[in-house]
Amino acid sequence: MILKRRFALVLSLVLSIAFVLSACSSDSKSASEKLLDSMEKSAEIKSYGLKGSLAIQDLNLPEEVMQEEGAAGALGLLQNAELSWTGAYRADPMMVELNMKISISGDLAMSFQIPIVMTEEKMWLKVPNIPMLGLPEDIVDKFVEFDLKELAEQQGTEIPSTMDVGLLTKFANDLYAIVFKHIDEKTYLSSKSVKDAGIPSDAGVKSVVQLHVTQDQVEPLVNTIIKDIAPEVIELLASNEEYRNMLQLETGDLDEAKKSLEETTEADVKDAMTEFNSSVKSLDAVANFGIDDKGYASYTDMVVKAEIEDNGQSGSGTIKVVSQMSDINADPKFEYGEPKAEDIVPMEDLMAMFGGYMGEDLGAEYDSGL
Repeated sequence: MILKRRFALVLSLVLSIAFVLSACSSDSKSASEKLLDSMEKSAEIKSYGLKGSLAIQDLNLPEEVMQEEGAAGALGLLQNAELSWTGAYRADPMMVELNMKISISGDLAMSFQIPIVMTEEKMWLKVPNIPMLGLPEDIVDKFVEFDLKELAEQQGTEIPSTMDVGLLTKFANDLYAIVFKHIDEKTYLSSKSVKDAGIPSDAGVKSVVQLHVTQDQVEPLVNTIIKDIAPEVIELLASNEEYRNMLQLETGDLDEAKKSLEETTEADVKDAMTEFNSSVKSLDAVANFGIDDKGYASYTDMVVKAEIEDNGQSGSGTIKVVSQMSDINADPKFEYGEPKAEDIVPMEDLMAMFGGYMGEDLGAEYDSGL
């Protein structure tokens, strides 16, 4: 019973997020048509610049949690921290560059960046200079190299094709076609002006569709996903080997998922939603999807506010995520590019170096696949 409820809720959450992460097009069509047209348009994207941010606001933890050692300090860091990123993407030859920045304000004000570069077979992570960590000088500001093909072979798998944007877009198009065949779009979507949606004027957005989900809309959405959407998604994956490989799914996984869905009763869903509603006292999620004058979904922001109560203890908080694309199909601007050999530290050398500090041969463990 618990397993079935967990599967139903997890699958519902995944599909709900997929629904939230869609985008839109012209105002003359229905909301679902706008979203699907935008996804089809995204198949034309071969390169872009990107930036975004994630922040936790107004976080209040239960008093019982705050009394635990270190909890107050952790809360302070979360309240004053913001994760942001810039970067670029190119499809051919594939390269992704992300410059992750963590900023902490207040008494412990600091900021540091973690640049990440990825190609089809390798990934490099630049070691940040964070004095309090006491990292060896030999590796600070060097790029640690991960051989993705080698790691996949050690684990007996292949490099996942999740970076295949064309295949990912095709899957998204098929997924959204299923979702919007069953979703009552009038319940969740509305058109907004750029100003009313609160989107910055310099974001290059021409039109906006807003998605709004409240707590009382969760149960009917979950029921629709379990009864109508999830079975069709499972069938889609079962009939498409490329999609299964991309998501690293086996047919046995799908068979098990299908069986769990078939065995999930209305009583199971009711019990799960009763448990959900007893813990989640309020939920309000608003997402704005902005498109530029060429029809590309170039901007997304989402704000989720929730109040949770468990065993007499209550907490609340807000999560805000912003993501924006720029220079679509222009020459991407890579700040680092593929690192030079003299700036690279192989992963096995890094592990051996740390092993020397700790008196252990971690490099040998890495070579043997950990």
